[in-house]
Amino acid sequence: MTIRIQIDARYNGPPKSGNGGYCCGLMANLIGGSATVSLKAPPPLETQIELRRVDGKVEMHEGGRLIGVAEAATLDLEVPKLPNPLILTGSPVSASGKPAAFAPFSGCFVCGTNRKHRDGLCIYSKMVDGHDDMVAGVWHLHDGLADTEGNVMPEFLWSALDCPGYFACAPGEAALLGKLTTEIIAPLPASGDATVLGWDLGGSGRKRRSGTAVFDRDRKLIAKAEGLWILVDPAMMTS
Repeated sequence: MTIRIQIDARYNGPPKSGNGGYCCGLMANLIGGSATVSLKAPPPLETQIELRRVDGKVEMHEGGRLIGVAEAATLDLEVPKLPNPLILTGSPVSASGKPAAFAPFSGCFVCGTNRKHRDGLCIYSKMVDGHDDMVAGVWHLHDGLADTEGNVMPEFLWSALDCPGYFACAPGEAALLGKLTTEIIAPLPASGDATVLGWDLGGSGRKRRSGTAVFDRDRKLIAKAEGLWILVDPAMMTS
């Protein structure tokens, strides 16, 4: 089976390619249940791409180029308790104490500071007071994110689980999402506020690992993910 789609420019991460979490979610929707998605190349915007079922997996292709692969997975990830009270402080990029090699994309669908409510998710990760290597951000939900039952569509949950992971494990570094493994535990009504938590899982060499989780207004765990980030040449981020 092959499905032909285009990723609308609204759903960008880097200026010229799709947000990693959103694109992973599009592939994972065809898997159903928990899934792991590996990105092999930046997903193109406003270009016809194909989602193909191949041997129980879902592949994203642009012409002859493989963009990503999704498959069913089990996620073994312990989620920290959501701090109570949750006190957000400064920018994780500034708090890293290292010269920033990269400034986060101001136009990113998930975390871009130039996006407006309803146009982007506007999840702005901040340091969590009293918790090293942890970030969190408030997510203001709305009906534009909803499915026919009034719950946030899975691809937007995958999106929300993306960028806070970067700010937890690689703030100020030039890094792209290489893999995201996600489990959606419960539906999230598309109204009110949710909280997205991110924490550092360590790394070595060019690899960084993060955990992320979405909690509803009652502090109930909705979804969790483990992300793998790959450090790249900063010039790649703007090309």
